[in-house]
Amino acid sequence: MDQHTMMGFDWFSTTRTSKVRAAHRMTSQSKEVAMSKKSLHKTQIRLASIAATVLCLGTSLAAQTGTDPVYLAGAERVHVGGLMRETAQRMAVASCFLDAGIEVDTYSAQITDGVADYDSYLVALTEGDPALGIDLAEENRKLTSTIYSVTSQWERFRDAAVGRLNGEGPSDGTDYVSRHNLNMMHTSKYLLREIIAVYAIPPALLQSDAFTLDVVTRQPAIANQISKEACGLITGNTVMGSRSRFDKSVARYEASLSALINGFESLGVSPPPNDEVKSALQAIAADWDSLKGDLAQVGTVTDHALALQIDQQFAAINAKFDAVIPAYIEDSKSGL
Repeated sequence: MDQHTMMGFDWFSTTRTSKVRAAHRMTSQSKEVAMSKKSLHKTQIRLASIAATVLCLGTSLAAQTGTDPVYLAGAERVHVGGLMRETAQRMAVASCFLDAGIEVDTYSAQITDGVADYDSYLVALTEGDPALGIDLAEENRKLTSTIYSVTSQWERFRDAAVGRLNGEGPSDGTDYVSRHNLNMMHTSKYLLREIIAVYAIPPALLQSDAFTLDVVTRQPAIANQISKEACGLITGNTVMGSRSRFDKSVARYEASLSALINGFESLGVSPPPNDEVKSALQAIAADWDSLKGDLAQVGTVTDHALALQIDQQFAAINAKFDAVIPAYIEDSKSGL
């Protein structure tokens, strides 16, 4: 992979640091007072016993953690976090088309559905939702706090989107959905980092599987971001559409797709879990190659039909990604 592709990949890795602190008390020995052989022998036996106890306890705790039911839905939680990232961007796409008066009924429905979906994802992460594969409520305090912060930002974004849908203009002269949809994406990215930090514990979920699943679920979100930028550039919505963001998103999408197909283990992305998934990803790559012809026209024409065509093609590609994600989740549990 060349330097340009590496930059396009824009990989963020989550490094899990484990800090172990031990206090070692050094006891000075006097030359005049020497430990007898008998005393030394007893001390060695006592230390060996303590070491064996600690080893057994550590092994027991590790086994309990790795197979604890609360950790068994780690992959599903990563998936739900990815859906939140995708949904917020989908609502931004719909808002751009709504502003331009393109397929108003269709994109109004997407905003309404997006609100309901995002709310349900937050409930799943906090309280659990068996329908999404999460049976238990969140117990980690730090992660619960992060979810609360995401919820606070989401509520303002949601209210602005619904107000926009109802024809209500922003009171402060700015459009919150247009200006802060990328903040929602970054917030979701941070949430996913926290989820991976908590739940990427073998054998329930390997870090490599968590990172790979993160990239797989990120592709539909990047697709929506590209579609939103294309809509903005084509319709003249300068807040929604930025040439630099458009180009970076296209490069990131292509590099990530290549990594998923071929694997990029040095950056934590595993190869496809089976031949069927690899074939599906190759089919997506073929669709992507066809779509790039339309993307090349963005910025040179103002044809609204082009924006709609790009979004519809991405919708078909995203559906194919949705179809392969369960295979990644299943493969992540193969060690259990």
